Amino acid sequence: SDSDELAALRAENARLVSLLEAHGIEWRRKPQTPVQRVSVLSTDEKVALFRRLFRGRDDVWALRWESKTSGKSGYSPACANEWQARICG
Repeated sequence: SDSDELAALRAENARLVSLLEAHGIEWRRKPQTPVQRVSVLSTDEKVALFRRLFRGRDDVWALRWESKTSGKSGYSPACANEWQARICG
């Protein structure tokens, strides 16, 4: 029955949690920090966000774009490996 399956899953979950804890493995999710929408970030905050996201990658840089129709402009991540699947995401 559903209640038997639920009880079995809860027992398995408890067993797996005790195994993780016995080996010193952190299993609880860390609280997520709230993410600000990029459109409300200052220029300095956007640069800091970009550097934090792409720290240590020399194959990724900012590429400036400008819309010919609306005149809006901004920056997007560019990647030296853009045509290679699963490298630049």
